[in-house]
Amino acid sequence: MVDIKQKIKAVIFDMDGTILQTEHLWRQATYDILTQYNVLNLTPEQQKVLAAVDGMELVTQARVLKENFNLPGTPEELAHLKVANAMRNFKNKVNFIHGFESFQKKLVQNNIPHGIATNAHKGPFSIIIETMKLNEFFGQHLYCTDDVQNRSKPDPALFLFVAQQLGVKPEECIVFEDTIQGFQAAQAAGMKCIAIKNDNNKDFLHYANGSVTSYDQAEELINNL
Repeated sequence: MVDIKQKIKAVIFDMDGTILQTEHLWRQATYDILTQYNVLNLTPEQQKVLAAVDGMELVTQARVLKENFNLPGTPEELAHLKVANAMRNFKNKVNFIHGFESFQKKLVQNNIPHGIATNAHKGPFSIIIETMKLNEFFGQHLYCTDDVQNRSKPDPALFLFVAQQLGVKPEECIVFEDTIQGFQAAQAAGMKCIAIKNDNNKDFLHYANGSVTSYDQAEELINNL
């Protein structure tokens, strides 16, 4: 990783879908809400709406769902319900994205600072931190939208805040992300971005500087940026 140390000074990770395989939990939490309100047999257009909300801040997601599926309650109430559904299913540890743990260990060995920047809110984020023992990987560098007055991605505020906490300039950071909102936020922050490829982001990978299917490919890609 000597070459990487010459390329970057810090790494910033998104969380859901980027280091943790939690997308299915959040997606199921949405389906649970739709089922609760008897919204069944979704049309292709409605399926596209569900795919589009991935990565959005929770209240924003809930507002889109309310408008497109004619759901009762306020966006805030629907967001709270989605969190409750997801956390109820978060009883057991989920898996890390393949290769993350070994890649993170290399960052530690080479004294490259790194942190999390997630659109999650502090409540569910705290549960995930405890369940997955994320402080053992990131120490105190665990940040969410609450740390920047709820300015969620694609606003670059959170990435800029984390860079400041890590003691580096934005242009010295590499961001790992999996959503278009994250890609755009990194771009707006002046940071290079590597996408973790999945079925939902394949049409948006041009917003990133490169993409990988696992962290086993990350070091080589960074060296080639």
